[in-house]
Amino acid sequence: MDTTKLKTNHKWISIAIGFVYLWFGALKFVPNLSPAEGLAKNTIHQLTFGLLPDEVSIILLAIWEVGLGILLISQLYRRIAVIVAIVHMVLTFTPFLFFPDEVFGTGPFALTLVGQYIVKNVIVLAALLSIYERKKVKVAQFQVKKPEENVVYSAGINLQTPLQKTWSSAVKRDRLPID
Repeated sequence: MDTTKLKTNHKWISIAIGFVYLWFGALKFVPNLSPAEGLAKNTIHQLTFGLLPDEVSIILLAIWEVGLGILLISQLYRRIAVIVAIVHMVLTFTPFLFFPDEVFGTGPFALTLVGQYIVKNVIVLAALLSIYERKKVKVAQFQVKKPEENVVYSAGINLQTPLQKTWSSAVKRDRLPID
Protein backbone atom coordinates (compact mmCIF):
# COMPACT_ATOMS: atom_id res chain seq x y z
CA MET A 1 0.00 0.00 0.00
CA ASP A 2 1.47 3.34 -0.91
CA THR A 3 2.19 5.86 1.83
CA THR A 4 -0.38 8.41 0.63
CA LYS A 5 -3.24 5.90 0.94
CA LEU A 6 -1.91 4.72 4.31
CA LYS A 7 -1.77 8.29 5.61
CA THR A 8 -5.34 8.88 4.41
CA ASN A 9 -6.49 5.71 6.17
CA HIS A 10 -4.73 6.81 9.35
CA LYS A 11 -6.43 10.19 9.09
CA TRP A 12 -9.91 8.62 8.89
CA ILE A 13 -9.19 6.23 11.77
CA SER A 14 -7.95 9.17 13.83
CA ILE A 15 -11.09 11.18 13.05
CA ALA A 16 -13.36 8.24 13.92
CA ILE A 17 -11.66 7.66 17.26
CA GLY A 18 -11.69 11.40 17.92
CA PHE A 19 -15.44 11.49 17.27
CA VAL A 20 -16.01 8.70 19.83
CA TYR A 21 -13.82 10.49 22.39
CA LEU A 22 -15.61 13.77 21.80
CA TRP A 23 -19.05 12.19 22.17
CA PHE A 24 -18.30 10.04 25.23
CA GLY A 25 -16.40 12.89 26.90
CA ALA A 26 -19.16 15.41 26.31
CA LEU A 27 -21.67 13.09 28.02
CA LYS A 28 -19.57 13.20 31.19
CA PHE A 29 -20.06 16.98 31.55
CA VAL A 30 -23.75 16.44 32.34
CA PRO A 31 -24.36 14.56 35.63
CA ASN A 32 -25.93 11.10 35.25
CA LEU A 33 -25.97 11.26 31.43
CA SER A 34 -23.01 8.97 30.75
CA PRO A 35 -23.62 5.25 31.36
CA ALA A 36 -19.98 4.94 32.43
CA GLU A 37 -20.04 7.80 34.93
CA GLY A 38 -20.33 5.67 38.08
CA LEU A 39 -17.64 3.26 36.94
CA ALA A 40 -15.36 6.12 35.92
CA LYS A 41 -15.76 7.87 39.28
CA ASN A 42 -15.12 4.65 41.22
CA THR A 43 -12.07 3.78 39.10
CA ILE A 44 -10.53 7.24 39.40
CA HIS A 45 -11.26 7.17 43.14
CA GLN A 46 -9.26 3.91 43.40
CA LEU A 47 -6.44 5.11 41.14
CA THR A 48 -6.00 8.39 43.08
CA PHE A 49 -6.46 6.73 46.51
CA GLY A 50 -9.48 8.94 47.11
CA LEU A 51 -7.46 12.16 46.94
CA LEU A 52 -9.57 13.57 44.11
CA PRO A 53 -13.26 14.30 44.74
CA ASP A 54 -15.59 12.36 42.44
CA GLU A 55 -17.24 15.50 41.01
CA VAL A 56 -13.84 16.92 40.09
CA SER A 57 -12.53 13.64 38.69
CA ILE A 58 -15.41 13.18 36.27
CA ILE A 59 -15.04 16.75 34.96
CA LEU A 60 -11.29 16.25 34.51
CA LEU A 61 -11.98 12.99 32.66
CA ALA A 62 -14.53 14.77 30.47
CA ILE A 63 -11.98 17.50 29.65
CA TRP A 64 -9.35 14.85 28.90
CA GLU A 65 -11.64 12.90 26.57
CA VAL A 66 -13.08 15.94 24.77
CA GLY A 67 -9.58 17.37 24.38
CA LEU A 68 -8.35 14.11 22.87
CA GLY A 69 -11.36 14.06 20.57
CA ILE A 70 -10.65 17.57 19.32
CA LEU A 71 -6.94 16.81 18.77
CA LEU A 72 -7.63 13.56 16.93
CA ILE A 73 -10.34 15.07 14.73
CA SER A 74 -8.30 18.16 13.87
CA GLN A 75 -5.08 16.15 13.40
CA LEU A 76 -3.26 18.57 15.72
CA TYR A 77 -0.41 17.05 17.72
CA ARG A 78 -1.65 13.69 16.54
CA ARG A 79 1.37 11.70 17.73
CA ILE A 80 1.05 13.09 21.26
CA ALA A 81 -2.74 12.68 21.20
CA VAL A 82 -2.37 9.03 20.19
CA ILE A 83 0.10 8.40 23.02
CA VAL A 84 -2.23 10.05 25.58
CA ALA A 85 -5.19 8.11 24.17
CA ILE A 86 -3.25 4.83 24.47
CA VAL A 87 -2.56 5.64 28.13
CA HIS A 88 -6.27 6.40 28.60
CA MET A 89 -7.28 3.13 26.93
CA VAL A 90 -4.92 1.11 29.13
CA LEU A 91 -6.43 2.77 32.21
CA THR A 92 -9.95 1.86 31.06
CA PHE A 93 -9.09 -1.80 31.74
CA THR A 94 -8.35 -1.22 35.45
CA PRO A 95 -11.97 -2.00 36.49
CA PHE A 96 -11.16 -5.64 35.63
CA LEU A 97 -8.81 -5.52 38.63
CA PHE A 98 -10.72 -3.18 40.93
CA PHE A 99 -14.34 -4.19 40.30
CA PRO A 100 -14.52 -7.72 38.85
CA ASP A 101 -18.06 -8.18 40.20
CA GLU A 102 -19.27 -5.25 38.07
CA VAL A 103 -17.44 -6.48 34.96
CA PHE A 104 -18.04 -10.23 34.89
CA GLY A 105 -21.42 -11.98 34.75
CA THR A 106 -22.39 -15.38 36.10
CA GLY A 107 -21.18 -17.73 33.36
CA PRO A 108 -17.69 -18.28 32.02
CA PHE A 109 -16.60 -15.46 29.74
CA ALA A 110 -19.88 -13.69 30.45
CA LEU A 111 -19.53 -9.95 30.72
CA THR A 112 -21.96 -7.47 32.15
CA LEU A 113 -22.94 -4.44 30.11
CA VAL A 114 -20.15 -2.56 31.91
CA GLY A 115 -17.69 -5.31 30.96
CA GLN A 116 -18.76 -5.15 27.34
CA TYR A 117 -18.39 -1.37 27.43
CA ILE A 118 -14.78 -1.87 28.55
CA VAL A 119 -13.91 -4.75 26.21
CA LYS A 120 -14.87 -2.72 23.13
CA ASN A 121 -11.85 -0.60 23.96
CA VAL A 122 -9.65 -3.41 22.63
CA ILE A 123 -10.66 -2.28 19.13
CA VAL A 124 -9.96 1.36 19.92
CA LEU A 125 -6.57 0.43 21.40
CA ALA A 126 -5.66 -1.63 18.33
CA ALA A 127 -6.66 1.23 16.03
CA LEU A 128 -4.60 3.70 18.07
CA LEU A 129 -1.57 1.42 17.92
CA SER A 130 -1.99 1.07 14.16
CA ILE A 131 -1.96 4.84 13.58
CA TYR A 132 0.86 5.55 16.04
CA GLU A 133 3.78 7.05 14.16
CA ARG A 134 7.22 6.74 15.60
CA LYS A 135 9.35 9.82 15.78
CA LYS A 136 11.67 10.03 12.84
CA VAL A 137 15.25 9.98 14.04
CA LYS A 138 17.86 11.62 11.89
CA VAL A 139 20.89 9.43 11.51
CA ALA A 140 24.17 11.23 11.22
CA GLN A 141 26.11 10.29 8.14
CA PHE A 142 29.81 10.13 8.50
CA GLN A 143 32.03 10.79 5.58
CA VAL A 144 34.74 8.21 5.41
CA LYS A 145 38.02 9.58 4.28
CA LYS A 146 39.47 7.54 1.48
CA PRO A 147 42.91 6.32 2.46
CA GLU A 148 45.75 7.32 0.29
CA GLU A 149 46.36 4.73 -2.37
CA ASN A 150 49.99 4.09 -1.76
CA VAL A 151 51.00 4.75 1.82
CA VAL A 152 54.75 4.70 2.18
CA TYR A 153 56.32 5.39 5.54
CA SER A 154 59.77 6.72 6.34
CA ALA A 155 61.44 3.33 6.24
CA GLY A 156 60.14 2.79 2.70
CA ILE A 157 57.60 0.15 3.76
CA ASN A 158 54.39 -0.02 1.73
CA LEU A 159 51.47 -0.93 4.04
CA GLN A 160 49.01 -1.63 1.27
CA THR A 161 47.82 -5.25 1.12
CA PRO A 162 47.98 -7.16 -2.15
CA LEU A 163 44.19 -6.91 -2.47
CA GLN A 164 44.32 -3.12 -2.00
CA LYS A 165 47.03 -2.90 -4.64
CA THR A 166 44.92 -4.93 -7.09
CA TRP A 167 41.83 -2.81 -6.56
CA SER A 168 43.64 0.53 -6.63
CA SER A 169 45.44 -0.32 -9.86
CA ALA A 170 42.19 -1.62 -11.39
CA VAL A 171 40.38 1.57 -10.44
CA LYS A 172 43.09 3.63 -12.09
CA ARG A 173 42.55 1.72 -15.33
CA ASP A 174 38.72 1.79 -14.96
CA ARG A 175 38.58 -1.99 -14.83
CA LEU A 176 37.59 -4.02 -11.81
CA PRO A 177 39.30 -7.37 -11.29
CA ILE A 178 37.17 -10.45 -11.98
CA ASP A 179 37.27 -13.36 -9.60
